[in-house]
Amino acid sequence: MESVLKLIQRTDCAAVQENEDRKKIVDEIKEVCRLIACNDCWFELECDENLIDACIYQREELNSRYRYLLKSARQQGISCTPFKCNETGV
Repeated sequence: MESVLKLIQRTDCAAVQENEDRKKIVDEIKEVCRLIACNDCWFELECDENLIDACIYQREELNSRYRYLLKSARQQGISCTPFKCNETGV
């Protein structure tokens, strides 16, 4: 009986870890999306050509990170509903 309880406990711990990993990836994807939106605003407001270049390079870095996170999520079988915006569209 004791070995069955240990097996159940190990299974529960693995499920908890899996949920934490899923939440971490989803949270990272949300954060990258937020940073991309901030980058878009910065790009629209920037006038200096050197800083416009910086915006473009940062956008490429964020897009690469976003693609990496999506690939990782797919490999782990993670999916979720689309992120919802509030009434102001933000």
